[in-house]
Amino acid sequence: MRRLALALALLAQPVHAETARPVVSEIITPGPVQSRSFTGTVEAEVTTNLAFLTLGRVASLDVAAGDKVSAGATLATLDQVTLNEDLTAAEAALQGAQAQAQFAQQSFDRVQELANRAVASSAQLEGAQAALETAKASVAAAEADLARAKDAASYSALKAPMDGIVTATMVDPGTVVSVGTPILTLAGLKGREAVLDVPPDVLSLLKLGDTFEVTGRGSLPVSGTLNRIEPSAGTGTRSRRIRLTLTNPPPSYRLGSLVTAKLAGETATVVTLPASAITGTTEAPLVWRVGDGRKVALVTVTLGQSLGERVVVTGGLAAGDEIVVRGVHSLTEGETVGPSAAEGTNG
Repeated sequence: MRRLALALALLAQPVHAETARPVVSEIITPGPVQSRSFTGTVEAEVTTNLAFLTLGRVASLDVAAGDKVSAGATLATLDQVTLNEDLTAAEAALQGAQAQAQFAQQSFDRVQELANRAVASSAQLEGAQAALETAKASVAAAEADLARAKDAASYSALKAPMDGIVTATMVDPGTVVSVGTPILTLAGLKGREAVLDVPPDVLSLLKLGDTFEVTGRGSLPVSGTLNRIEPSAGTGTRSRRIRLTLTNPPPSYRLGSLVTAKLAGETATVVTLPASAITGTTEAPLVWRVGDGRKVALVTVTLGQSLGERVVVTGGLAAGDEIVVRGVHSLTEGETVGPSAAEGTNG
């Protein structure tokens, strides 16, 4: 009887409502990327290494790093004495080859006349013919050598192909250089670029044509347009080099000067979530979205590049959505969650 009374008493107890699970969540708010800035240097849009087109000994180097030069100015010369000696030798070799060819022609003519009279044999005629052809080939080779010697003599002066500034010299007078050996580096006066190294997580957010605000030390900001992303990462680092074309930079933006750059305007707003908020699979990533009545539901999202401990979300969510970012593997569809112990909002 006592057991029956106890059972009835237990049945009479009120049923407690479902306990809401506490969660940590974030409210989706697209945030700008331009808060991140990058440091770089100013370079010329056109930079070239200049070299001689012939072998020789450097006789003079008339410029140094930092010198401003005009198009057509002589920057360095080769030893003209040696080149003139080579030219004289080539001319003498051609004269000798021509004399040999003339003698071979006369010999062939005599043998051919004797062969017509049946005095000389066909073997003698063929020998004279071969000697003539060899002499003619020697003349052609000597003419080619003379042409190269003349070209070399004309290439003894290294001239500036454009107005520019010498940024480096690689040799000293007296050095013997081969064809193509870099002598100096010339940077063009027209056009300036900002060259920056950016981490790969930021690179995924950039595209050609993006506009940056570039600021030099003690200078007013100028606009820079992303014109190139280097195809390979830097040695020993995962960063990639980008180049920005500067629009009307003032004289204070000198070659080699330091600048900082950040994305301008509102072109770089992104949505990110902590990596801990992502569940599902790589092919079908999911997040828990808090809906009406604070019930959670799985939502398929599209992910972009990782940004440190966060991940860019490019699709599936809208501004104002509340997303669970901790404990996502212990939730069930339709489960009620309590008020958020929010870590912060996306930004």
